[in-house]
Amino acid sequence: MQQDYSFSEFTAEPVALVEASTGQRFGNYLIDIATFYFGCLLLGVALGVVLGLTGHIEWLDNIKGPVSNLVGIGLMFVYYFVLEVSTGRTIGKLLTRTRVVMEDGFELTTKAIFLRSLCRMIPFDAFSFLSGNAGWHDTFSKTRVVQIPR
Repeated sequence: MQQDYSFSEFTAEPVALVEASTGQRFGNYLIDIATFYFGCLLLGVALGVVLGLTGHIEWLDNIKGPVSNLVGIGLMFVYYFVLEVSTGRTIGKLLTRTRVVMEDGFELTTKAIFLRSLCRMIPFDAFSFLSGNAGWHDTFSKTRVVQIPR
């Protein structure tokens, strides 16, 4: 489904919005998950260093089991929400030249991004777009991922 809408940051002329391919979407996922885990690794090392230098290394014992899962889910929500609310793109979308827009092609709303980020916490959501349809986080938030015109 192609529609003509204008992206003021890219061009003054209306452009046809082309849905991102399944390959681009999968690339977005792989890049984003690698970026997220690398960021978590850096955050964990920094936290360990700070706690070690301040003599509070035992605080790391409190981040185990379900608590660590909740922290991870919260950090993943923050990763997607902050990047998409500020730019409409994650690191993966930046590298694959795609972005998120509302279903009608207009700029994202904060509410849609919040719902989109929340829906990403649904188990197996990351693979819901592989059937050729929009992913669950797209469907529930009424958004879509489109290619950025060159």
